[in-house]
Amino acid sequence: MPDLTSEPQQSARIYRFEPYNFQNNMPPQMRDKLKEIFAHWSESEKAETLVREIIDEAPDTLGVRIVAYRFYFYRRRSLEAAHWAMACLEWLSKRLDLPADWRQVTPEMADFRHWHAYTRLWLQSLTAYAYNMARLNREEESLVALDKVEELDPEGKLGAPRLRQVFSGPRGDAGMLFPKEFDNWRFSKEL
Repeated sequence: MPDLTSEPQQSARIYRFEPYNFQNNMPPQMRDKLKEIFAHWSESEKAETLVREIIDEAPDTLGVRIVAYRFYFYRRRSLEAAHWAMACLEWLSKRLDLPADWRQVTPEMADFRHWHAYTRLWLQSLTAYAYNMARLNREEESLVALDKVEELDPEGKLGAPRLRQVFSGPRGDAGMLFPKEFDNWRFSKEL
C-alpha cells in the first residue's frame, strides 16, 4: 500500500478534486449572458454593456473577472485589462491565503511548481498584468511583475523569460513595447 502521507502523493490527491472549469463557478444566469456577449462580440458597445452587467451582478466571481479581463484584453484596452488581471490576482490570493500585495509572495507560500488550477491562474494573472503594463509603456512595473513570475516559476512554464526578451530585446518582437535606442528600425525618419 502506497504511503499517502508523503508530500507528492498527498498533493496529487488534492489537485485531482480542484474545480478546473471556472465557468462552472459562475451563477447559471451568467452562462446565458456569456452566450449573449459572444453573440454580440463584433458590436463593441453592446458587448461591453453586457460585460458591465455581469460585473455588476457578480463582481466577486472569478469567472466574471476572467471574462472582463479577456474582453478588455481583446479590445486592446490595456488599462482596463490590467485592472481585471489584478482583480483575478486579488481573488486568487484570498483563496490561496497569499498576501494581498503580490510583491510579498514567496515560493514557499504556495505550491507554484505543480500547476494546480489556482496557482497556475495566479501566475497567469500576474503575467497578464505584466503584459498590459508593458503595453501601457510602464516598463519598470512590468519587469518587476515578470521578475516575480520567474521567481515563482523557475522552470519557465509560463514563458516569462521569453516575454521579457520580447519586451526588452533589440527589436521588441511584438512591435508594441518598451522604446529602444534604435526604435526606428522599422521606418526611417524621412517618411
